[in-house]
Amino acid sequence: MKDTDFDRLEDVRNGMTVAELDGYLTALIVCPEVILPSEWLAEVWGEDHVFEDDAELEAAVAAAMGHYNRIAETLAERPEDYAPVLETDPDSGETLWEPWVDGFERGMALHPDAWMAIAESDEEEASASLGLILTLHEVSHDLSELTEEAQGEFDLLAPHLIPGMVRALNDWTKSRHIATQGGGDKGWHDPFAHRHAPAFGRKVGRNERCPCGSGRKYKRCCGAG
Repeated sequence: MKDTDFDRLEDVRNGMTVAELDGYLTALIVCPEVILPSEWLAEVWGEDHVFEDDAELEAAVAAAMGHYNRIAETLAERPEDYAPVLETDPDSGETLWEPWVDGFERGMALHPDAWMAIAESDEEEASASLGLILTLHEVSHDLSELTEEAQGEFDLLAPHLIPGMVRALNDWTKSRHIATQGGGDKGWHDPFAHRHAPAFGRKVGRNERCPCGSGRKYKRCCGAG
């Protein structure tokens, strides 16, 4: 990702680091249920956040949607190239995977029941990947019952495990969409692909449909308050 994109994401998120935001958006994409932007966008900057003007709101939505689309397109078209955005400790140089996992868990919390389909499926790789992400979340918050040695191993392996886990979950969700909708897999991430993303070349009228895709008027959605 270009530095300018990181800068825009830094300006957007409220209470989330860029790594948390990356994990959060990844969870939304591989979730067994489609989650509309009108539901998840507010979580990025907080429900109580007030934008200075419409231009700031539009820029925030564009940055969040843009990163969502980059992840979605990579997983749809080039899953082998997928890589999470992880932080690095400035002092030790250690890769910090915990913020990404926290963000992923926040994404899961939006539709918690949806993930049971993966947990209870016969696809061992997908269900095991989900279990590993939950284990990492427990380890990161000192909630794990694993031995200190096992937790230490997870700490070292986590940055290398995350891409494979995401791909396994993505494959499961992708195959389910193909089975239920029929046909090829082209466009299975279409709900928020670039051609559906908001156009931000002009100011959005308050009585127009909200650019987040909710279907509601802008003044009663992202433009409220």
